[in-house]
Amino acid sequence: MKIVYCENAKMNHYEIRLVTHPKNIKLAKLLVSQFKETIGEVELYDEYKNKYPVSLLTVYYFEIVDHKIYAYTENDVFRLYGTTMAKLKETVEPMGFYQINVRTIVNVRHVLYYKKQRGCRRRMVLDNKDVLVSSRRYRCGFDKMIEDKHFIGLENHKI
Repeated sequence: MKIVYCENAKMNHYEIRLVTHPKNIKLAKLLVSQFKETIGEVELYDEYKNKYPVSLLTVYYFEIVDHKIYAYTENDVFRLYGTTMAKLKETVEPMGFYQINVRTIVNVRHVLYYKKQRGCRRRMVLDNKDVLVSSRRYRCGFDKMIEDKHFIGLENHKI
C-alpha cells in the first residue's frame, strides 16, 4: 500500500482529508475511527459562536475564567460549552491532560520544561511560551505526570 502526504493551503486548517480508492473504503473508515479515538476531538467555539472541531493534540490547556471553560491552542482561544471541569478532566485525562490547579488542565505534550518552586509549586513553560503554575493541592497529579512521561531528574531542563 502506498501512502502519500501532500499539503493544501486552500483547505480549512481544522481538517485532515483521507483520499482512498473504493476498494480500500473499509480500511479508510477504520483509519478514520482509529485517528478519532487516539487523537480525540472537542467542539470549540470562537467569540462569534462559530463551531470548530479541534483535535485535542492542538489544545495546550483548558482554563476556567468566570465560570466559563476556555481552550487555549498555539495562537487561539476558544470557548467550551456544555460541560463541567470534572467531566472535562475525566474525558481528557486518558489523552495526556493533567489538572495542575483548580482552574487549569494542561496537555503534557506541550510542556517544554518545568521548575520546582517554594511551597511545592511547579512553574511550567509551554512550547508556545505560556507560563502555568501548579498549586500545592495538585502536586500529586503533577508528580504523576512527571513519572508517566519519565521526566524524573529533568527539573529545569527541556522535557
